[in-house]
Amino acid sequence: MTTLTSDFTEESTGERLRRWADEWRRMAAVAVSNADGPKTGMVYDIVGPQNLFGEESLFINFGYWRDHPTTLDEASRDLARLVASSAGFTSKDVVVDCGCGYGDQDILWANEFKVKKITGVNIAEEQIAISTRRVAEAGLADTISYVKASATDLPFGNESCTKVVALESAFHFPSRIDFFREALRVLKPGGRLVTADIVPRRTALTALARNQVARRGWQGAPPSAVPWAVDVQGYRDLLLDMGFARAETWSIADDVYPPLSKFLAKRLRQPDMKHVNPLLRAQFNSVGMRLFSLHSDYIVSVAHKA
Repeated sequence: MTTLTSDFTEESTGERLRRWADEWRRMAAVAVSNADGPKTGMVYDIVGPQNLFGEESLFINFGYWRDHPTTLDEASRDLARLVASSAGFTSKDVVVDCGCGYGDQDILWANEFKVKKITGVNIAEEQIAISTRRVAEAGLADTISYVKASATDLPFGNESCTKVVALESAFHFPSRIDFFREALRVLKPGGRLVTADIVPRRTALTALARNQVARRGWQGAPPSAVPWAVDVQGYRDLLLDMGFARAETWSIADDVYPPLSKFLAKRLRQPDMKHVNPLLRAQFNSVGMRLFSLHSDYIVSVAHKA
């Protein structure tokens, strides 16, 4: 499979500085733009096709480190396998992958779990183009396809799939309420929604948001409060409130943040990391990750439709 990671090995210092300046300029333009809808796809299109801290793949996630993988690529594959096993993938499954990135997990699921059909949903046009090309190169075009759409407005009919998944992407969506509603709509009876998601920890800082939800309900609370109330317990409550018959949520933060931080401490010192935008390096260095983990949890959820 072609990896397609961007090759900056021949880039001069001047070229690198100009690229970084262009990335900063374009990101600033996105931040202040009046574009309709979420801006996440626009940001990913700016960063471009690169696995920032991995070696070969184009995975864009923190990975799952429980079995002590030695690279972020390996940890990312283990996270994809955790989502697949939690979803109970079989050869009969029709899967909708929301926020599918560059398609690495879809190719893994097709090869290792032999699912019948996967449709990736994404709002980043470049990611769709690259994913489509990679799937064709892997000989999986009959199994995997992609569509530009929002996870909160899925272009599929009612009860048209057996599994909906979102691998480290749902926190980007404009509304988890709308996403959960759409997932429930498109799932067949007995289907599952599975997410690997980043949520706030339950702290004094989120108490106001939780109190607003407790008083007014998930759909009556201010939209700004909902993301801060959706901790590992609130996530389950929201899934049930949206109509899922059963839901389980659990934290895997101890198998994500500490080992990732340890990995990054070494990875960012390696020579090939000098191409990565310094703003991104600062955000994802080991100190930044430790600070991030103080208020952020990493969870897996499985919700079952009756």
